[in-house]
Amino acid sequence: MTPRLHVPAIGGPHQFAHFLPIAFELAARGSANVTIFVPTQQDKQDLTEFARSVGMALPPTIIMDLPDTIERIVPAQMEKLARLLTWASRLRDCEAILCAERTSTILKRLPGRCPPLIHIPHGAGDRAVGFEKRFRLFDQVLVAGPKDRERLIAEGVVSEGACTVSGPIKVASVLKAHNRRPAIFANDRPVILYNPHFSPHHSSAETFTRRLASAIVDDGRYNLIIAPHIRMAQHWDAARRADWQAMAVADRVLVDLGSPRSIDMTYTLGADLYIGDVSSQVYEFLVRPRPCLFINAHDADWEDSESYAMWRFGEVVPANCDIPAAIDRAFKQHDLYRQAQVTRARAALHGLDWDSAGNPLFSHGDPVANGASFIEAYMQNHSVERPPQSIPFWRRLRKASA
Repeated sequence: MTPRLHVPAIGGPHQFAHFLPIAFELAARGSANVTIFVPTQQDKQDLTEFARSVGMALPPTIIMDLPDTIERIVPAQMEKLARLLTWASRLRDCEAILCAERTSTILKRLPGRCPPLIHIPHGAGDRAVGFEKRFRLFDQVLVAGPKDRERLIAEGVVSEGACTVSGPIKVASVLKAHNRRPAIFANDRPVILYNPHFSPHHSSAETFTRRLASAIVDDGRYNLIIAPHIRMAQHWDAARRADWQAMAVADRVLVDLGSPRSIDMTYTLGADLYIGDVSSQVYEFLVRPRPCLFINAHDADWEDSESYAMWRFGEVVPANCDIPAAIDRAFKQHDLYRQAQVTRARAALHGLDWDSAGNPLFSHGDPVANGASFIEAYMQNHSVERPPQSIPFWRRLRKASA
């Protein structure tokens, strides 16, 4: 009997590319009956567009509606958990669950049977939150590269047998769809991508964004893309969004607060210089090693911390730095950091290599196919007895009184 794989895609569209191509591949092979669960109709529309963009068929998809009474009272920060609890019985009625976020570990902590929980983290970043204790609740974890596998094992949150390197699912899927550098501006000025993180404890956005935009416009030599992590502006009101959009200058400064281009590698493939703080998107940028510049806006003690390992890819400067001078140094001194970028990118993105023209490729096979084959074999070798069909309470009551 074909095993059922349930896939809660509840973390937002920025997570889709990190794990859903594997679900699509398993469905296409016919090796699993795949059902995807999304929170809203908008998520379903985003998912349909994502499947189209990577050229793969969308499996059956279910919207995890909440009862009106719950939807009216649950706060936004608790919505994912509310949907998981409401749909727990349906989600767990399968042979395996695949997810990209860790809120779904609640399914493991509820009473009763839970099938194996398989996790593919969204991104290959270095922040400590990417190696937290909830990893212990997963039966299997598939990571993008040996960098993350080694750290997860060293942190004691996964065992060696419960963590497998599949390769970077998102990067491989995007490069397969469009490996060429996208044109973002209608001029040939070098393009700078500024990609601040959403967390106020780590982000440089508040102290650096306006200074950077003004410096770029005044300097006149560069184009600038301001594309923060999609979660940063997720709950902003119209006035705050408009305030940021006011920094845009036609064909000079582009401000993107969460369009599909901010998550589909359009900007990381199309830029010449990456400026950021702690976002894992720097690893997507390094599929073609290029200059980087990092903003230490919180006086972080970073030099010996693995959580700031990406800051070894370029100069680290304070938010009040001389911006044109720092950008000039980033371009001129890239050779000082190139080898560190290459070495770490290969450790983060398993199999990453480059052809003679510098185009990225994967020397250990397609990460999507590799990950799908692993899950296929795992489900075959870890069969879970299907629970008996639940009998409605009124039928059990009638049978007991007969």
